[in-house]
Amino acid sequence: MDEHKQTNSESITAPSEVETLGVKAVSKSLGVSRATVLRWISAQKIEGFFRIGSKWLIRRVDFDNFINKKINN
Repeated sequence: MDEHKQTNSESITAPSEVETLGVKAVSKSLGVSRATVLRWISAQKIEGFFRIGSKWLIRRVDFDNFINKKINN
């Protein structure tokens, strides 16, 4: 085997970290209650939410898209 060849594990780069916001940060930023944000999640009004254990997170890019849609409507 040629010692100059890279193995698959050497050529894989780590994915960039995705910035996320918690329900508390979203509710504070928008001036709404935590319950309202959780209702939006259930109603799928905000995209990009996912759950890790008991904590809901939203990707920052999806939060920004939600805000921009509200501004443009």
